[in-house]
Parts: sequence; C-alpha cells; structure tokens
Amino acid sequence: MMSFPRRAQPAAFTLIELLTVIAIIGILAAILIPTVGAVREKAQRTVDANNLRELAKAAMIYALDNNDRLPDPAVLQAQGSLTAPSPAHLWPMILARQGLLSDPSFYFAKNDPLFNGAYPEAILARTDPARRSLDPTFAAAAALSWEFVGGLRTGDPATTPIAFSRGLTAAGTWDAERGVYRDTGGLVAFLGGSVAFYPDMANRFVSNRSGQLTGNVLQSLPLTGPARVYATASGGVGTPEGAPAEAGP
Repeated sequence: MMSFPRRAQPAAFTLIELLTVIAIIGILAAILIPTVGAVREKAQRTVDANNLRELAKAAMIYALDNNDRLPDPAVLQAQGSLTAPSPAHLWPMILARQGLLSDPSFYFAKNDPLFNGAYPEAILARTDPARRSLDPTFAAAAALSWEFVGGLRTGDPATTPIAFSRGLTAAGTWDAERGVYRDTGGLVAFLGGSVAFYPDMANRFVSNRSGQLTGNVLQSLPLTGPARVYATASGGVGTPEGAPAEAGP
C-alpha cells in the first residue's frame, strides 16, 4: 500500500501570542494617539497665529489712511456709520468695509470650545449695498475667538497688544472654560508686529505708567484715547461695550 506524506498543518497563533500582540498594539496606540493629537493642535495654533497676524496687519494698514488710528469701535459707534449688535462687532466690520480683511474665517479658531464648526458666510450683509450692516450669519456667531483693542495709535509703544485670544483674565491667566485654548495658553499680537503663544501673561505686559511688568492687559493700554478691550463673549477682560484701560503699577 502506497503511503502519502501528511500535509503540514498551518501554523496558528496561541492565545498567549495573540494577547501579547494586542498588548503591544495597545501600548503603541497609547503612545502615538496623544502625540498625533498634540501635533495637530500645534499645527492649528500655527494657523490661528497666522490669522491673528493678518488681523494685526490689516489694522495697521487701516491706520495709514486714518490719521494713524487703528480701528476704534467707540468712534464708529459715535459716528453711527455702521450697524451692529454690539460695539465689539465694529472692529471686524470696519476692516471688511475698507476691503482689508473680509474673510470671516479669520475670526474663529477651530479648537475654540465655543466655535460650532460652521463659519459665517460673510462679515458685511450682502443685501446691504451701502455695506453698513453686519451679515446675519456673522451676528449669529455667538463668540469670536479674538478680543480686540480699540483706541490705539501707531505711535503707541510697540509692547501694546492689538488683539489676543479670548479668555485672557486680569490676572494674566486664561479661562479654563471659555478660553480659546482653555487654560493652556493663548495668542497675543503686539503693536510692534510680534505674535506668539503664551502659557500665561504674568509679568509679560508693560505698565502704561511706570514701565514695570504686569499681568493685567488693561494696565498695558494707553490711558489716553481711551483704549478699550472688546469681546463678543465673556471669559476674559473684554466686554461687548469695551473694558477701559486701567492705570498700571
């Protein structure tokens, strides 16, 4: 009788080997997922920093044709030339009306906990030929990601902030719930042209009286003007009507 060789049985993983592979995959995932998340967040901050830099540039260009004055919601409100839900909305409106920055996406950070992910369609109402009113989609956006300083001149100190991430408190910290990056930090754009991300602003602002360092942004603004900080949502020092400058130490 002829005999045939037995076919080799395919090798199979043992239970211990499977558990080992699963454990290794779990360890790699635990290492890589936070790293990937951190890289994505850092990349988004770079985008936000570029947007804030463009806002500051547009404000400086506006000043060249307006007696060296940057956008000032208080002046525009007194003139009654623009219609908005609050003075805080006038800052982006004037730049859009001058054709300097009309893209609404520049005013929102994707990681902002108050941003719903839907960008407004326009800043100025498309149905208003006079370009004097706010677009309903921009007005419906409950919180812009930036707070703006009004009442500045190009001749003010280079250390004066122009705009910064929403959520900066008077103590120089960032609000854990309503801050754009919660309490991990925020972006600040200065009159001198620099834009950077700061974990906190303790002793980073220059006092408007003595030149000493302070953490209160209101104490770094010119007392003449008067300068004010505007915000469309709570969380920081800015308010819809504008928080006035304070005398520094």
